[in-house]
Amino acid sequence: MAKDTGSPVVESRREILGRIRRALLAKVGFEGLQSSGVATPGAPGTPEPRFAKGGSGPADRLMEVLLDYKATVSVTEPARLSRVLAEVVEHQGIKSVVIPQGLNQDWCRKIKGVDIITDDGKLSIAELSTIDGVITGCSCAIAETGTLVLSGLADEGRRAITLLPDFHFCVVRSSAIIRSVGELFTRVEVSRPVTLISGPSATSDIELRRVEGVHGPRNLFVVIVS
Repeated sequence: MAKDTGSPVVESRREILGRIRRALLAKVGFEGLQSSGVATPGAPGTPEPRFAKGGSGPADRLMEVLLDYKATVSVTEPARLSRVLAEVVEHQGIKSVVIPQGLNQDWCRKIKGVDIITDDGKLSIAELSTIDGVITGCSCAIAETGTLVLSGLADEGRRAITLLPDFHFCVVRSSAIIRSVGELFTRVEVSRPVTLISGPSATSDIELRRVEGVHGPRNLFVVIVS
């Protein structure tokens, strides 16, 4: 039996689904179907469609997604970076941070009362586990997904130092913010280990209870330098 595509029930269903679709498109503010493979546009923690003309810039979008991930975000100018870092580090009441050998030492000059340990590559897992926080730069940040990308550059250090301390303070240059995942491969050398960080470490158990700190720091602080 052929389906009755013109029945009132079918037409009503089409109308309802059409209204839902239009509402979702209006919510995420993009033009046409330029999606990034997202099953549910606008769902928290998922890549959203490409930027529409006249929409917010990459830095604004990155901040929005990071906040949705429950990260703490600050925006500052280069001249105030050391002061802002000192404020966010000292405000957490931590006693020690580890930094990569290639990190700009000037970033840490205003941090007081905190033991700053430079990683020479010889710190053991046990030693890193006793350090409260880590300060790094990043290779780039993906605005669309709120992802920080570390590729082992001099100011990012080896992967272990960003996985074991409980606090990660990451400095992101605004020039290093890219719009989409597709641009990542033009900015990062993928032959080296790459760490992708999308918010503080968290997962859910079988009962959907949120568990933090399983795969990395429980607390992520991002300082965007304009």
